[in-house]
Amino acid sequence: MLQTTTMPLSKGSLHSCTFKRIPDETRFHVVDPNVIQKVESSGKYILTYKEPDTTYLNIHELRKEMGSPNLDLCTEEIEEIPYLVSLSDRKIPITFFRIPNKEKQSAIVFIHGGGYIGGSTLVLQNQCRFLAEQSGATVISIDYRLAPEAPFPAAFDDCKDVVKWLVHHADHWNIDPNNLSIAGESAGGALAVSCGLSEVGKYLKLVIPIYGALDVCSASDLDYWDYDLYDVIPEHKKYVITRLNRFRNLNGTLQNLYLNDISDAKNPMASPLYATDLSNLSNVLMIEAEYDYFRLSNDLFAEHLWNADIPCEVIRYQGMDHGFYDRLGYCEQTKDCILEIAKHIK
Repeated sequence: MLQTTTMPLSKGSLHSCTFKRIPDETRFHVVDPNVIQKVESSGKYILTYKEPDTTYLNIHELRKEMGSPNLDLCTEEIEEIPYLVSLSDRKIPITFFRIPNKEKQSAIVFIHGGGYIGGSTLVLQNQCRFLAEQSGATVISIDYRLAPEAPFPAAFDDCKDVVKWLVHHADHWNIDPNNLSIAGESAGGALAVSCGLSEVGKYLKLVIPIYGALDVCSASDLDYWDYDLYDVIPEHKKYVITRLNRFRNLNGTLQNLYLNDISDAKNPMASPLYATDLSNLSNVLMIEAEYDYFRLSNDLFAEHLWNADIPCEVIRYQGMDHGFYDRLGYCEQTKDCILEIAKHIK
């Protein structure tokens, strides 16, 4: 596991979080070499904010760009069982990942990211396999409907209904319904939190958003967001600005594709940050990246949880950016993140 330091969540915060240090790095507020390499290999810096425009957007090309190369780190056999959940009005593809021939297992629903418009189980297949191996739990990945073909609340409805279905079919799948958690990365992290806020939250022992996209509002509408809130050494600032703008620019575009009605941008099932009723959440583990566009909304949400006396632990990976969970086998922080999740759900 990576070295850790306990520090205040943010300037002026009364609460602390666990900071995961960059391997072989003693300085604070520096960018991880993996992030620097990614920006430099792209050949371009994004140093200005651009208002969203979907006029010439090629959705199919955007979907192809999602995800990163990753490796299968498993040393044990992991069985993968694709299944089609049949509901009265639709079918939802899911995949079970589990150690075979094990007694009744705890379970964790995993929801992939992709800005609500892309991504799939296949993109994070190795992560699901490794999580199943390290936790001993059954991992269930959901291939929910994507926007713009199926806009909000289709993805949320699919994830919520799969949780409900799992609870009612737990015996058939040898799952302990009293030991069910949910996790997701990026858009999937927001969907995981939305499920926790909804009526199925009562079934969930732990909710784990990984750099969750907790606010789909356009960046120009946010009064809490500012570049100056991301501390970084001067020589690394261009890398941070580039990675922040990559998702700051994209978020407004995704809002236009995901929502049929712009007024839904502050619907808690689309943007959990704006939830006022947190009573269905029992326990939350928030995983952040220091230089993620959504980190400030995650910090705010953690403060909301603490103010409501809901148990919440925050782990922040220093020097990392949005999307690091994709890079299993190439990024030490990805492996560490999965080991942390496994430890918390055992």
